[in-house]
Amino acid sequence: MKNIPIGTMIRCADVTEQRIAFYHEIGLDSIQIAGVYETHLATSAEARKNTDDLCKLLERYSLTVPSMFLSFPNQNWSDARNGVGLVPESTRTERMLLSCRQMNWAKRLFGTRYILCHVGWFPEEDTPQFEKIIAELKLLTEFAAANDQMFLFETGDETVEQFKHILELLDSPAAGVNFDPANLLIYNRDDPAVLLDKMIGSVKAVHCKDAVRPTPDRSYGKETVLGKGETHFAELLTRLLNCGFSGPLVIERELPFGPEQENDVRCAVEYIKNIMEMVSV
Repeated sequence: MKNIPIGTMIRCADVTEQRIAFYHEIGLDSIQIAGVYETHLATSAEARKNTDDLCKLLERYSLTVPSMFLSFPNQNWSDARNGVGLVPESTRTERMLLSCRQMNWAKRLFGTRYILCHVGWFPEEDTPQFEKIIAELKLLTEFAAANDQMFLFETGDETVEQFKHILELLDSPAAGVNFDPANLLIYNRDDPAVLLDKMIGSVKAVHCKDAVRPTPDRSYGKETVLGKGETHFAELLTRLLNCGFSGPLVIERELPFGPEQENDVRCAVEYIKNIMEMVSV
């Protein structure tokens, strides 16, 4: 059987022994770390202790960290095009440097290979702004390659053709896709199966998340329990596994921590493992 890690995303600020013990109890073998800020990156004694405590806790419960989601402070989701990710020029230099620090931190401590990022909303092609962000993302991808890591674009607002073109421009084996099928529905873009039709070889990690498309009274789609939305997640994962996918499967359930979120994550673990058994991974 392939050693395909199954985990869930958690931010450093939310890590507690109770939560990590729960993840171990329900059969997860990994986490995707996010929210890595100065509380863990700084050189102070307190930050070093926070990092050491995190490492010991994960080791105690046999959880690995194959992937990390790059996080940036003060992102403005109410003005996402100008406030989220690496694209906004006003914060790009600061966030690029922070990305490299996070990548080094994860590589040094956990050997983390897959670096995920919601890069942001790209400017129009054939503009100086587009050319500049592509040139700077090439540098970041080169940094990842030198670190023996992969820089993975989170599926979001782009169409599949736009997404494919961006990766072609980067032209790097260290650049790939974190496939979040729910996001494609939430932003009302292409069917997730279309992305697999055209880019399945670029998919190196998966966010196990489901959703339904927008309705006339709702401009964005809505997340659902895994397997209860419109992504046809079981078919997508089966297709990936049959094509040799072996990257991390990360359950993402965007609810506040509590009984409902815990139950949904627990059920998602069983759902994913059942799919894997059917495919005989």
